[in-house]
Amino acid sequence: MSPPRGTARLQSASLYAGAISDPPGEAALVVRVMRGDREALGELYSEFAPGLYAAAFRLLGERSDAEDVTHEMFARLPQLLAGWDASRGALGPWLRRVAVRLALMRLRSGRRRREVDVDAVASLLAPAEEPHERLTMADALGRLAEEQRVVFLLKEVEGYSHAEIATLLDISVRNSEVRLFRARQALRAFLGSRR
Repeated sequence: MSPPRGTARLQSASLYAGAISDPPGEAALVVRVMRGDREALGELYSEFAPGLYAAAFRLLGERSDAEDVTHEMFARLPQLLAGWDASRGALGPWLRRVAVRLALMRLRSGRRRREVDVDAVASLLAPAEEPHERLTMADALGRLAEEQRVVFLLKEVEGYSHAEIATLLDISVRNSEVRLFRARQALRAFLGSRR
């Protein structure tokens, strides 16, 4: 089930802020989830699911695939949380990295549809732009080769460094840079021809 409209941007903003310290009670909430407390799991879902769904959707381009990734993540969360170390960072950014990894695994496995929901990508990519400009950008992203689109979204939308992208995708830093360069070239060419 997709998150309510409008909440994804607000929730994802809190994820992107990447809280510098562990919010009070976060570690205790994690312990409760790991012990099987469904209420605690519901609290984490309410706080983080919309932003995680948005991150998965930007990479996968299909609502049902993003919903599947979000569902899989929360179904496995009690086990996944064993890998979180509060001393290395806040829970929100860590959850986002896990969601991105699951989305990338889904891309690699081919368990996704190849169509891109242009309207939905447009609404998540650039909420402040004019609707026709969002559609054009989403259409352009849909025309990129998958390897270029993924690197572009990870770098420009999710804010990952080339080193982080290289690790996530199991490619070299240079390969990440080249894919981004080619994605930008292709986007400029497509967007330039539309004006």
